[in-house]
Amino acid sequence: MNNKKLLYLFLLVSLNCFSQVSYTSWVNSYLQINSYSGNTNPEAYTFTLSGNGPFNVPYWKISMRLKQPITSTDGKYTIPANKISFQPVSSSGQAYPGPVPTIPQIGMPLNTFLQEQQEVFLIPQSNAPLYNQPIQPNGYYNLQLKYSMNVMGGSYLGNYPSWINFIAPIQFTAYDQYNNIIGRTDHNFQFQIGTLSGTPTDVPEMSLQFSAKAVNGSLEFKSMSDYVNGVSATYTNALIVKSNTNYQIKLRSLQGQFTSPAGNFIPLATVKLDLTPVSGNKGNVYSVLLSASPQLIATGGSTGNSSVYYDIKYSTKANDERVINAKSEEYSTTLQYEIIPQ
Repeated sequence: MNNKKLLYLFLLVSLNCFSQVSYTSWVNSYLQINSYSGNTNPEAYTFTLSGNGPFNVPYWKISMRLKQPITSTDGKYTIPANKISFQPVSSSGQAYPGPVPTIPQIGMPLNTFLQEQQEVFLIPQSNAPLYNQPIQPNGYYNLQLKYSMNVMGGSYLGNYPSWINFIAPIQFTAYDQYNNIIGRTDHNFQFQIGTLSGTPTDVPEMSLQFSAKAVNGSLEFKSMSDYVNGVSATYTNALIVKSNTNYQIKLRSLQGQFTSPAGNFIPLATVKLDLTPVSGNKGNVYSVLLSASPQLIATGGSTGNSSVYYDIKYSTKANDERVINAKSEEYSTTLQYEIIPQ
């Protein structure tokens, strides 16, 4: 039973070709739940990225988006989106000189929850490129990744009548490093809740969500004054938290530095993060410099049935030579926010 939630933010720092790869996917769409412990579909979603000839596509991404609420076929009931999560199972395929990257080499999160009305990333930004340099001009490349899908257990399952069916319409999208769409597919998943065995249990339930405007953070240096004084960007009501237990929020970067498409980099610690509790939120917050190691950024008590909000502020310090001496490009990293019981 998983008691933590992960959330991702793509942060871009800007200093003033679409690939030959194609995307296909298929699903094992049916899952029956017969226990208050929930259930897992071990081969729910599989996708393939393939192509011919030489190419090198770094920082590719895979996302999923719930297109509408998970509603019963009679229209009377819904399952909360954050009860459904996906987990990577295996990678396979062929490449030259090969081999294709593994799950740890790609750097994908090991558990990703659906969110209402929000695109979330199964692979926020791959650490391993789609890379093929065959001897033959049309040498074939194929990377296949399989995912399991879990319906979380809990007493909430007892709110539904037996043998009711739900449909979850999910759109999956593959992007290249420039956020061009490589491919996109819609899949419908069906859940059937049968006669439940076991004992209903209340487990820690937590949700963590970004406002739409804060999903992609950006810091931009446009003038000499920006380098001299530093820059900042504040996103109001950006982080939305709901928890039935005491919680803590941690932050880390999935990459070890800000990187550009040309392969240049800026240290993560050039950017500072501050959370500010919005009115009514009694959470405690802690300023941090970005790092690839998990850092505590907030703690709080149970919010009951209500959501609480935090403003997010990213900033750089004045006259930072690491920024001043960097080449004028776009640099990016992917931030992972995690909420767990305290």
